[in-house]
Amino acid sequence: MDLAFDSGNADRPVGHALVYFRVDTEPDRPYASYVVTLPIKSDLTKYVPPFLAAHLGSLPLSDLSAFAMPPVPEPVNGYAELQRLARQRGDDLVYAGNLFSFDLPRLMESVADAVKAYSELCVASGATAAAPGDAELAAAGLPEGEGAGGDADDEAGFSVNEVLFSFMSEGDKLNELSRLMGRLTFAVEGRDAAAIDEVEQEMRVLARHLPEDFRVGELLAAAKDPSERSAQLARLYLDRCFRLSAGAAAEAAELKQRIRDLQQG
Repeated sequence: MDLAFDSGNADRPVGHALVYFRVDTEPDRPYASYVVTLPIKSDLTKYVPPFLAAHLGSLPLSDLSAFAMPPVPEPVNGYAELQRLARQRGDDLVYAGNLFSFDLPRLMESVADAVKAYSELCVASGATAAAPGDAELAAAGLPEGEGAGGDADDEAGFSVNEVLFSFMSEGDKLNELSRLMGRLTFAVEGRDAAAIDEVEQEMRVLARHLPEDFRVGELLAAAKDPSERSAQLARLYLDRCFRLSAGAAAEAAELKQRIRDLQQG
């Protein structure tokens, strides 16, 4: 696939791009996806539980170096909006050609081709990097052999979670929320401060991928409290999330009232 850079430079891509397509029948409505090339290759198999792997389709878990979100191009409100976003964010703005079919597999293939082409340009320009060796670490003021670990590993793990959660359906996110709440309950009962902190951070990342009305922050606060009353509150909050997701507004409203009564009781 040949890419045309409307802004940026094909010889020096920045590593992240708004890639767009056009449709002959909709000349004023571009379709776009956001392509990212990672400066450090990631082996997601270290972080992905087996039950999640099936939901990630053809994503190269063992060697993730570039990806696009969304995986199919979405309509954008005009080319000027793409220009504004690219300028504001410092992204490359790249034209990837015309779309001739809205068949889902064909759309995904078009984006995959754009990711491959953009990634190859980044590799050719040196915009992607290998893991630093001891010499580079020493130049950066880090002891040899200590380029990774500690807080850096934690941050990488939570960045991976951001990617994973973005690929999951709402139902899968709620199942993950339920699993994390079980882990948190176990950690609270065992007074394991490190485990509590780890699960709390994961739940906060997940909360960013769920509607605000699900009140995951309040669920988290209740789950961290070891009292039986708070445990009941946490279960009610979680049940309400599932009801809201299922569109059961009346049942969700009833649970909201039960939560209010328990808080005031």
